[in-house]
Amino acid sequence: MNIKKSSQNNFKRKPTDAFILAAGYGKRLLPLTEKHPKPLVEIAGKPMISYIIDALQSTNIENIYINAFYLSDQLEEYLQDNYYNIIISKEHELLDTGGALKYGIPNEYDRSIYIINSDTMLLNNYRDLLSRLSEKYIYDDADAVLALSKKEKAIGYNGDGDFFLDKDNNISKEDPGSFEKFVFMGVSILNTKTLNKVSDKIFSLNIIWNNLIFEKKCSGIIHESNWYHTGDLKSLNNFEKYLIENK
Repeated sequence: MNIKKSSQNNFKRKPTDAFILAAGYGKRLLPLTEKHPKPLVEIAGKPMISYIIDALQSTNIENIYINAFYLSDQLEEYLQDNYYNIIISKEHELLDTGGALKYGIPNEYDRSIYIINSDTMLLNNYRDLLSRLSEKYIYDDADAVLALSKKEKAIGYNGDGDFFLDKDNNISKEDPGSFEKFVFMGVSILNTKTLNKVSDKIFSLNIIWNNLIFEKKCSGIIHESNWYHTGDLKSLNNFEKYLIENK
């Protein structure tokens, strides 16, 4: 009984690990991704994924999990040569975001975890965002907390937004009357026990989130600062220009 109680409590503690989603082909960054995986595309002379890893290690994250598929040998070699406490999950087929997480962490994993897209670039405020995410997660009756922003703050984003927030800051796909749709930043916390509710090998985290949204167990916070989504050439070049101008 004590073991189960301790394990259950672990899920509501502040995450100590992070998972970076980095396995895709990066087709929108062609021709830069013809010979290199997307995470190794350089921005101002530094591989994209290094901006995230450096920020995470400065916040005392214990372990960083990274999934790899396309040109995975290049990514694995770079990470092993330059970092410590990196756990690489090499996929033999693309598992999508949920499948990647379920495959990449240990079966007995009994904690929540930060999940970060490899093309989400913040401007030196990862510590604040992760802290706010974890505080919301710990004190909310939620199994996931997603970082959101207003569309004008998401530089390089061209969509119509992803989610609404209700009066209790629960994520909603239907307009609760606020009329403002927010952008998902690709940064979140997830209670990893929710992964066991999906039996598929290949699946999107959207399946998990949709179930939690229905149960009102998916919360959101608003990130007020500008950030860059470097998923295409234009936004990547804009971020590089920002970095050069603000050295």
